[in-house]
Formats: sequence, structure tokens, C-alpha cells
Amino acid sequence: LFTADTAEQHPDILLVAVEKVPDAMVVGMERVCDRGIKNVRFIDTDAAALPVIFESHEVDRIFINFCDPWPKKRDVKRRLTSPGFLAIYESILKQDGEVCFKTDNRPLFEYSLETFENEGWELTEVTENLHDNGPVGVMTDYEKKFYEQGMPINRLVAKRG
Repeated sequence: LFTADTAEQHPDILLVAVEKVPDAMVVGMERVCDRGIKNVRFIDTDAAALPVIFESHEVDRIFINFCDPWPKKRDVKRRLTSPGFLAIYESILKQDGEVCFKTDNRPLFEYSLETFENEGWELTEVTENLHDNGPVGVMTDYEKKFYEQGMPINRLVAKRG
């Protein structure tokens, strides 16, 4: 839903969807194909491979939507907002590029806020209930479900400071 809707709203922008869960990627691909959307590419890989896919400072924006929270302490490095991943994002983002992160998982959100700040990123937007006054922006499937259940969605937007 998010990839197809975002691509339709911005036909002049190429969206590259990176997903390591094949089933999730196939759903996105089917939606894009069914709607005849031409400005999306899908890559089946882990986010750690981003520097191989993109040149240095090539990317305008990175969306991280409802990723696995990896709640166990031993898995902290796997979180897509861990210092290692933030370094990867910094290497491929343009000077004014940004990371947009959404999650329903409050502990992951708090961890992410702290990590972005500790790694020197500027938080340009922080909200703990994105849809408090009604739907905002393009929603993912998970986000739509959570919104309908009245669950708060946490969002942050960060730029390299």
C-alpha cells in the first residue's frame, strides 16, 4: 500500500523498495503491477547491502516503516535504527537527505530517538501519535490496521546534523 500509493502520488520520483521478506515484497510488486505503476523498483536484500546498491550521497530519503523491533538485547545490532545502520544511511543520503521512521512499538521508538540523537542526527519531527487528529500521509498496511484499532503510531524524521 505505502510503496504503490507513494509512487502514484510522486510519478516523477523513482522509488526503490528494499525488502528482505519475500512475501512482503511480492505483495508490493503485485500492487504496483496491478496499478500499472512504472516508477518503482524492488530489491530483495537486507538493508546492510544499501552501500552496494547506491552510490555515496545518492539517496534523497529513506523510509523505515514498521520494521522488526528485535526486542532481545542480543539482537540490538539488527535494529534498522542501530548505530551501524545509521552509518550506512549517512553514507548513501544526500547532504539534505532524511530518514523517516514509523513504528507502533514504543520501546523501539524510544531506542531510535536516543540512537539518532547520540549519533549526531537532527530530529526535525517527532510525534508519538501521528494520526491523533485523523489520518496523515500515506499509510502502510500495518499502519492502517493499527489506526483502525486506535493504536498510536510513532514517527520521527531525522537529518544528519
